Amino acid sequence: PDPEVLFGFLDEMEFDRLAGRLRARLGEAAPEAPTASLPEAADYVCVQDLETLDQWIGAAYRAGAVAVDTETTSLDAMRAELVGVSLSVEPGRACYIPLGHKGPAPDGELDLAGGGDTAPPQIPLDAALERLRPLLNDPSVLKIGQNLKYDMLVLSQHDIELTPIDDTMLLSYVTEGGLHGHGMDELSKLHLEIAPISYKEVAGSGKSAITFDRVPLDKATDYAAEDADLTLRLHRFLKPRLVAERVTTVYETLERPLVPVLVEMERAGILVDRAELARLSADFAERIDALEGQVHELAGEAFNVNSPKQLGEILFDKMSLPGGRKTKTGAYATGADILEGLAAQGHDLPARVLDYRQLAKLKSTYTDALQQQINPDTGRVHTSYAMAATSTGRLASTDPNLQNIPVRTEEGRRIRKAFVAAPGHRLISADYSQIELRILAHIADIE
Repeated sequence: PDPEVLFGFLDEMEFDRLAGRLRARLGEAAPEAPTASLPEAADYVCVQDLETLDQWIGAAYRAGAVAVDTETTSLDAMRAELVGVSLSVEPGRACYIPLGHKGPAPDGELDLAGGGDTAPPQIPLDAALERLRPLLNDPSVLKIGQNLKYDMLVLSQHDIELTPIDDTMLLSYVTEGGLHGHGMDELSKLHLEIAPISYKEVAGSGKSAITFDRVPLDKATDYAAEDADLTLRLHRFLKPRLVAERVTTVYETLERPLVPVLVEMERAGILVDRAELARLSADFAERIDALEGQVHELAGEAFNVNSPKQLGEILFDKMSLPGGRKTKTGAYATGADILEGLAAQGHDLPARVLDYRQLAKLKSTYTDALQQQINPDTGRVHTSYAMAATSTGRLASTDPNLQNIPVRTEEGRRIRKAFVAAPGHRLISADYSQIELRILAHIADIE
């Protein structure tokens, strides 16, 4: 191939994974991958003293609107520790306020002291939040964010209620629904022609990944301030499109008002009966063992039921069942469609394997996993309600996914019974009739 032509096309079309594989294969013959850089004329500042912080707060008041982004130690907003806050009041100008950076652990070891003398200079958390709280709570200053529900959850742990708000993710969602994703990186490349610094570039990935509180301040500032800057730029591009696309009512009466409702729902969480889940896990484990024994008996030998390769050899080589086809790896395909077809023809072994897989999935995904996802501080499961994840407009439940618990099987119904209603618990401090209307507008029928 002509590397310049090939990689020019791949990079333009954002076939990043394919381009990476080809670069590895072609080696020096391939042009270097494009690297992320700061937007042109960007002025990003690391705020490490109260005087400078006051100047940025004053600028936000004068502008009447400020883009806000938080950096934390976890994607779980209910367990995340606040590491820093970034602000932007005009395109190309933003700041990062470090609040919980600990510095690198000495010699790569676990730093039990929480950073100690290695922590960089930064404003104490309480002192900074005391200054920021009036601004972020002030109804006269618009707070702009990308997936702002997460930041609102994090800041609510510090007695901060962002209001009023605009969310660029939702602005994109109501104007261009299912045309593309609505993450900031994708929106920035699409509308601003800027490839943002990726989280992996500053925090690493895999075993070498670090939490954001260990990221050096220079890298943290470029990454976090850029997020606020690009969010503000996206807001100025997307907000006027509401009128042009005739979706102002959708955004103003459905999407935006729903954000604080979902924040309160996620904070409240869902009560589950841990003991019942444990009993179900034990029962499912016994039944899984019994099904495994039946599979081995039908096969005439013991084998790893979880191994598609071994299962394929049993079904199509030893038992000579019809429909065997090999994949590129040389192993037989043993997906659900293959097994369902064989079971429909009256073959018992694939039918028992399907039962085994379904029960094992329910056990690992729900009865086991849900016990681990109970927040130790609240005793509840705090799922996240994704607002821009479907093309139909309905909500989606993630981390954990609660919408896919089966309802038509006995096992699924038993899992659903482990969810407990909490009489007298005030979930939301708002008008219930309005909440019901908003929720019904978003949910078709999750079940």
